Amino acid sequence: METVWMGRPPWEQRLYACMHGQPAPSKWIRLGLLPLWGAAQGYRGVVAVRYAAYISGVWRRRRLPCRVISVGNLTFGGTGKTPLTIWLAQWFQRHGWRVAVLSRGYKAQAAGPLQVVSRGDGSLLDWRAAGDEAYLLARALPGVPVLIGKDRYRSGRYACERFGVQVVILDDGFQYLALHRDLNVVLLDATNPFGHGTLLPRGILREPVQALRRADAIVMTRVESATGTLSALCQHIRRWATHQPLHAMTTVPETLYHVITGTAAGLAWLRQRRVMAFAGIGNPPAFAATLTQLGADVVVLCAFPDHHAYTAHDWHTIVAVAQQQQVSCLITTEKDAVRLSPDWPAPLPVYALRIGVRLSQANPSLTQQLQALMG
Repeated sequence: METVWMGRPPWEQRLYACMHGQPAPSKWIRLGLLPLWGAAQGYRGVVAVRYAAYISGVWRRRRLPCRVISVGNLTFGGTGKTPLTIWLAQWFQRHGWRVAVLSRGYKAQAAGPLQVVSRGDGSLLDWRAAGDEAYLLARALPGVPVLIGKDRYRSGRYACERFGVQVVILDDGFQYLALHRDLNVVLLDATNPFGHGTLLPRGILREPVQALRRADAIVMTRVESATGTLSALCQHIRRWATHQPLHAMTTVPETLYHVITGTAAGLAWLRQRRVMAFAGIGNPPAFAATLTQLGADVVVLCAFPDHHAYTAHDWHTIVAVAQQQQVSCLITTEKDAVRLSPDWPAPLPVYALRIGVRLSQANPSLTQQLQALMG
């Protein structure tokens, strides 16, 4: 499979690979990256001071009048937070609890410090105003209010007063220390959990690995692609998190549907079919790997930056590459599909893959932790 990185010049592609730790950079590249390593040490100091300020009470942590569940990670990029957030919200729904999702609204264009993306009856905003993740959550979770805003306490108070919710889920909330939470769920991508172990901007860590001690549950995601390394990863995690339950989360493809008509196609339809994938998510190669596991012949992957806002020019480029490769269809992620215009010409069928998750039955399982939390 050929991977074409769109929207990134060659030097940025190489830097991106070095930050993720794959492949290992040469000696000369490591020397050239020394300034970024120095900046990472400064960033480490800022993170430590910020954490100490909240722990000591210099900066106040506020409490909401409901249960607060945080879903987050240690790295930047995709680890599966959105599918797990959907799974959690649906679990609370099934058990009769009123739940809302609070998102920061990354790249949302909506005005104001607080916006209701959904009251539970569909999205009130388009994806540009809400941000693609919040928009997708609103579509995927009927009956669940979705709110965006940088001040999660304000969003949470509004959700409690306006919708009477009993539980709020913080999407990407592990680093949001200003709000007390009752359960901290941290996700680690089993295929690349820590990069090469260096903080931003030299690596992909948002916090040192020691921050795992704050977690109440650790979920290793994409385990279906890392079966041979799970034991070593568990041992590494136990260096910092000695008692927290470890859960394994498997990506489960659920539906392949036509982007324009919404018509579903069986997953078996992909087998031995020559396709082209494109994605603007945190880990595009992981998406292509999922398609390959379903039996598709992924000839080329067009990888865009995370949350990329597709333009008509991007679309013409995608179509041109697909026609040059003589593929039978284009396939993208559900999150990318919401960023495509229905007015763009599509000489080839365009499908989106909807995925779910399956959690291992650890002892205690995540469901047991949730049941204990809700009493």
